[in-house]
Amino acid sequence: MQLGIFAKTFDRPDVASCLQAVADAGIPATQFNLSVAGLPTIPDQPVPDDVVDAIRAAADQAGVGLAAISGTFNSAHPDPAHRRTYLGRFPHLCAVARDLHIGLITLSSGSRDPQDMWRWHPDNTTPQAWADSRTTLQALATLAEDYGLTLAVEPEHSNVVATADQAISMLDQIGSPALKIIYDAANLLDPESYDPAAAASAITRDIGILGPHIELGHAKELIAERAPAAPGTGLLPWPLIVQTLHEAGFDGALVIHGLPEASVPLAVTTLEAAVAAAPTR
Repeated sequence: MQLGIFAKTFDRPDVASCLQAVADAGIPATQFNLSVAGLPTIPDQPVPDDVVDAIRAAADQAGVGLAAISGTFNSAHPDPAHRRTYLGRFPHLCAVARDLHIGLITLSSGSRDPQDMWRWHPDNTTPQAWADSRTTLQALATLAEDYGLTLAVEPEHSNVVATADQAISMLDQIGSPALKIIYDAANLLDPESYDPAAAASAITRDIGILGPHIELGHAKELIAERAPAAPGTGLLPWPLIVQTLHEAGFDGALVIHGLPEASVPLAVTTLEAAVAAAPTR
């Protein structure tokens, strides 16, 4: 297991300085986002070869691995035209991922909230929301297969796929080897009703259920009102999370996000200690 971080954690004027900031923080990998290069996360036209070459050169120069690239859009948006628009654009992102040798694109299962795909909406629990999200994810998985890529969707409390059990149901219904899971404990637990023993049990159970399908880990801290915070300053038991991921066979990137840049050193210290303490398989 290695540490990673969202590239856009570092607000820099260009890709090279952003990825150098990742390296300077002692983090060996990143989840990239085309917004760092001044482009939409999911581009609306083919990305020029010189931009792709510049990203690759910047990563090589900094010595930072490109563990994943963000491809999130609202897969359950209530307007079918919105979903069709992003499905139409997604091949441009697949081409960039392929050309950058990034094997993994991250996704959201979406929300019925038309303004914010990360915000809960009561219609998220309806059969139609589930069907729309499933149809979108199925189409994306077919694209990923065509490009030789893997997708990872994150079960998240505010989305249509809100639990580990729902994530497994979605994978089973779609049935594509290209569709995997992102595990983020902070998005499966409630800070307002947090109980350490119950949380430890839920973490162990969820990773046990999702383990064979986890392609990426996200390391976001959980605190009151889900405010931005560094791992190590909130509620989550990071040694347990890392150890349980190890035991489940996960050996990919654990990607820090949801914190201000000034808090990155503390996050790195916390998570490096947890990774070092985890028994090897």
